[in-house]
Amino acid sequence: QTTSDGAAFFALLCLIPIFVAVVTYGWGKILIPILPVPSPFDIILAYVAGIFLSLVGVILAKIIAVDRIQLSLNYQGRFLFGAWFSRCWAYFLVLVIISALGTTRTIFSVSQASDVLRSELSATDGKLRDLQVMIDKTLKTPEYDARADEFKVKRTKVQSLVTQFENEMQRVKDAELAKLNTQRAHVDNLWTQFEGEMKNPLNCGFGQETEKRFRELSAALGGGLNKLSGQGSECSKVPAVLKHYKSAVEKLKESVFSEAKYNCSISPVAAQRMGDIQSALPDLKPLEASSIPCSNMTKIVADYTKEANTLIDKIAVPESERPAAILDFKKKASTEIKTQLNSIEDLVNQGKVDSDNALPVLRKSWDVYRKNLSEAETISGGTRLGLAREIKREEVENIDNLTNILRILISRWDNFMTYLTLFAALLLDMILIAFFRRHLSSGLKKTESSPYDEYSSGDNVFKS
Repeated sequence: QTTSDGAAFFALLCLIPIFVAVVTYGWGKILIPILPVPSPFDIILAYVAGIFLSLVGVILAKIIAVDRIQLSLNYQGRFLFGAWFSRCWAYFLVLVIISALGTTRTIFSVSQASDVLRSELSATDGKLRDLQVMIDKTLKTPEYDARADEFKVKRTKVQSLVTQFENEMQRVKDAELAKLNTQRAHVDNLWTQFEGEMKNPLNCGFGQETEKRFRELSAALGGGLNKLSGQGSECSKVPAVLKHYKSAVEKLKESVFSEAKYNCSISPVAAQRMGDIQSALPDLKPLEASSIPCSNMTKIVADYTKEANTLIDKIAVPESERPAAILDFKKKASTEIKTQLNSIEDLVNQGKVDSDNALPVLRKSWDVYRKNLSEAETISGGTRLGLAREIKREEVENIDNLTNILRILISRWDNFMTYLTLFAALLLDMILIAFFRRHLSSGLKKTESSPYDEYSSGDNVFKS
């Protein structure tokens, strides 16, 4: 019995802080929006008041438990519960108001607020998409769209010609560079033969075969390779001579086979494409030279195509044929709606959805919907789009307000969590009362040595 009573007392000690924390947090959330005090004092004051109310709730639960014990000891009638309720109904009502509301607010914040906001984000997303569809459907411009398609085809055709010209000129440059690389490789091969003859141990230095290789190497380099005088045929001098010739050959290679000295001619195919481009874009300055230095060709062609693309972008329906009011509005509306849809998607993908980050997005989305719906109907000449005038839900916009929370719970009558939230709010009160009753009742069964031996009747229970 002693172990059981100790466990009951320990359970009560554990429950009271939980009750205080739950009720304090709930009342803090309830009071913060309505206190006319600047931040952060409103938060401090709200939670201080929450702590006070939660402690009042604990005291009321103990009073109710004491009355129940006293009646069970002294009441002789048949309807014990009715008698108990008639004595304690005022205490119980205040306890319910204090703790049930605080508990409901806490459970709603933890278990349902995020779900409600997610549902509202999803609904708002769908209504924005519906608005975009109806704007496109109502504000049609068939004549302009047909003309726009014509100019789009023309832009695509000219863009294709520019791409073909650019690719052809790149092919020409690659072919010229391939020739240069072949010539360089030929010089490298001649150098290898010349070097081998110079190092020939049977005939070091300039022999008859070496002279032949030297002339071939010099001819491949444009005749710019000069022979050193007084070289002789001593093998010990060969490394120094080769070093000198190697340096001279490398310099001549860089000079003779430089891209700057080679021209990349405009091929017939490229010339044809350029002629087509000039016909389509008469304001485009043509490339006057028939050939271009290979080293500068990439930049010259890039500048030409850049200017061409700038002019291609101007191929459009004449301004006089353009329904500016409708097109400008549709572009603006599409941009604003897409921005809000992206904001909603990003928020949902982040995982954490609460009132601090969801409400700004929702309010902006509601405003975008209302404003663009009104403008669309005005531009269409008063034609109704058949959509709701407002998609804002007052209870969601002020979701931190207790009244709106109750409205949301009522609207979610088909959701299991609604009933769990309401039931849990009352259940916590009943559990606290039951724990107090169990602990206080143990005093009636103690022996004289018990620290509760002063309890000789139910009238003394509250003294503990």
